[in-house]
Amino acid sequence: MPVLECLETKSTSQHLTTRSFAKGYKAIALSMTAALLLSACGGGGGSLGGTRFYSLQSTGLALAAKPGKTNPSIKMGVGPIRLTRLLRRPQIITRKSGTEIAMAEKHQWGGLLKEDITQTLADNFANLLGTENIEQYPWKLSFKPNYSVRVDIDQLDGELGGVVTLKAHWRLSKGRKEIVVRNTTLRQKVRGGDYNAYVTAQSEALYKLCEMISKEMR
Repeated sequence: MPVLECLETKSTSQHLTTRSFAKGYKAIALSMTAALLLSACGGGGGSLGGTRFYSLQSTGLALAAKPGKTNPSIKMGVGPIRLTRLLRRPQIITRKSGTEIAMAEKHQWGGLLKEDITQTLADNFANLLGTENIEQYPWKLSFKPNYSVRVDIDQLDGELGGVVTLKAHWRLSKGRKEIVVRNTTLRQKVRGGDYNAYVTAQSEALYKLCEMISKEMR
């Protein structure tokens, strides 16, 4: 075989071998990625890579106190909602003492807490007032709420297995007129020592706040 032909044959063989190796490596990498994803998803609800994710609840709590009749004439706007800087983090915050806090890297919110709280409040009001006419801020121009509430949350934390404290400043308006301005502090016992019980207590504290605001609608 001529030297040139031999070199070309060898080069072609190396190219094919390199391509085969690349394909094989890519297939292995994809298989490993898929295995990791399946492992993460199968490791228990709300967990990924050892980190567990949580969200607030509303419907289960509010349905127990759902009014006997609906009030479709009530239109309510929820928001804007403001959170203190400490609550604008993905980690769930707990309190070790009056001045010391802990940020749980392995226990985080599944989304933005501000959006979760806004949705939770809206769902609570919908069930407490018996209306589906609830809009979150900013609502469309055509929506004319009978009532609207703005809430500033300065604290929503506590101790695992202890008590959750909610501190909020809220303003309730009827039409364009502000009718109630109030600072509220609510405390809710945590019925359990894990983060599920802790987030449930936070949800219950928010529900109590909605109950308080609903009673001022006259």
